Order: sequence, then C-alpha cells, then structure tokens
Amino acid sequence: MSDQWLISLAIFVLVALAAHQGQAGLATYLGQRRRTADRLRTLAGEEAGTPAIDLRRRLRGGSSPVSRWLARLVVQSGTTRSPAALFAMAAGLGLVLFLVLPGAAHWSYRLLLALLLGGVAVIASLRIMRHRRIARFGDSLPEILDIITRSLRAGHPLPVSLALVARETTAPAGPEFALLVDEISYGRSVPEALEHLYQRVGYPELRFVVAAVSIGQQTGGNLGEILARLSRTLRERQRLVRKVRALSAEGRFSGIALSILPVALFALINLVSPAYYAEFWASPASGKILAVSLALMVAGNVVILRLVNLKV
Repeated sequence: MSDQWLISLAIFVLVALAAHQGQAGLATYLGQRRRTADRLRTLAGEEAGTPAIDLRRRLRGGSSPVSRWLARLVVQSGTTRSPAALFAMAAGLGLVLFLVLPGAAHWSYRLLLALLLGGVAVIASLRIMRHRRIARFGDSLPEILDIITRSLRAGHPLPVSLALVARETTAPAGPEFALLVDEISYGRSVPEALEHLYQRVGYPELRFVVAAVSIGQQTGGNLGEILARLSRTLRERQRLVRKVRALSAEGRFSGIALSILPVALFALINLVSPAYYAEFWASPASGKILAVSLALMVAGNVVILRLVNLKV
C-alpha cells in the first residue's frame, strides 16, 4: 500500500513539473512573439497610434488646478485607463469598503468615508506608478543621450536622432519619444516638443536636456558634445544618489520597523489575549491616547523621512 502511494505521489510530482515547464515555455514563446510584433509595429511607424499615446493626446488639464494636477498625474503614471475608468475604480473600491468595514455611524457618513478612501487608494496607486515610471525613465536617460550624441556625430539631424531613440529604446522612453517625433513631424518646434515631453514624463533632470537643446537651437554650437557632457553628469549624479540611498538604508529601515512594530504587537496581543486591553477600551481617555499616539508616530516618521531623504 505504501509503495502504491509513493508511486502515485511521484507521478503527481512529475506531471506537475511537466505542466509547469510547459507553461513556462509557452509563456516565453508568446512573450517573444509579442515583443517581436511590437518591434515590427515600431519600425513600421505604428507606435504613435497605440492606445496609451492616444490617451495622452486626449488628456488635457481643465480650468481648475485640481483637474490639471489629476490630468498630469494620470499622464505621468503611464496608465492606459481613461479618467472615467479610474473614477469607476475608485467608486467600486469605495462601495466594497462600505460593505466590508463595520461602523456605528450613519450609513451616509460611512459611505462618504468609504468613497473618500477609495479615491485616496486610486490616487496613491497612480503616484506609485508615476514614481516607478519616472525612475525607469531616469535610468535610461544617459543611454538616450548617448544614442542622440552618436547619431549627431554620424551626421544625422536632431529629429532623425530623436526618431532613432524612439525605435531603439523600450517603454517608457520609446513611446514618449515616438510621440515627441510625431509632434515635430506635424510642425511643432523641437524645444516645444521637448517641453511637452518633460510635462508628460515629469523627470526633473529632463529640464537640462530641454535647456541644452533650446540653447543649441538659438545660438548654435556642438550639441553632440553638450549632450555627451550632460550624459556623463547624469551618470555621476545617479551614482551619487545610489550611494546616498545605500548609506541611508539603515535609517529608512528603522523608520519602517518603528512604524510596524507597535501595530504588530498590538494585533498580536489582541490575538493571544483579547481581554488584555479590556480596561483600556473601557476608559474614557482611550480615544485621546490613541490619537496622541498616532500623531506622535506620524511626526516621528516625518522626521525620519526628512533625515534620510537627502536631496542630491
């Protein structure tokens, strides 16, 4: 009986491993085909018509500062969802929170709070996406400047060099430069198109590229040499930023640990001994104590964040 059980277990493990390897191979094959198709569309000039770029063309800030800020946040996050879809996601998440979270207040106040939390969650996710997208663009910017420099030294004009960047680089730089080349092709000047690129991406150091190209367009000079020096400067700055982040990693970890530890201990004690905090909850000063504790925790996190978030 035991031998039959071992044989069955071995057959199950072998079938599971075979299925896993087959799925991994199929995923790799389909991924290669998708990347090849994207590459062919880029070479054929179809990249400028993708839904993401069409969305960035349609998005324009409204008259109020809040609408302009939201539009810029959506564009810089790189999401392909429309503002209506994001609003629907926030409303759906708010309704889920309204149904899940209990409360003693009136249902209208709880619904308003749930919708507010849903909107905050969507905005927070967009900010995280924007931060990651800006970081990826910043990491590829020195390589982009090197491509432009080599193309200029080979005798190509600047629009051709920018089109080469759109073909040779991956997202997010490739689609953004494709839209940049599209704007230049339809009659916009190179400095204006680069300024729009900066507004869509939001990477601060891209201002240096805009200024260098604008000055080169107005006064002349060796633009390739200027961009080569700027590329070296950006690489040195990124190396310094990574060194500073490595030196300040202990402080960031301390802030995270000091923030999580009280909450984790509180949840663990309530799980092991639910009656441990019974007298505390019965006290009329429990709400004030919790409010003061949360305020002190937030203040400590802000101080630690300011100490370790060095501007280079």
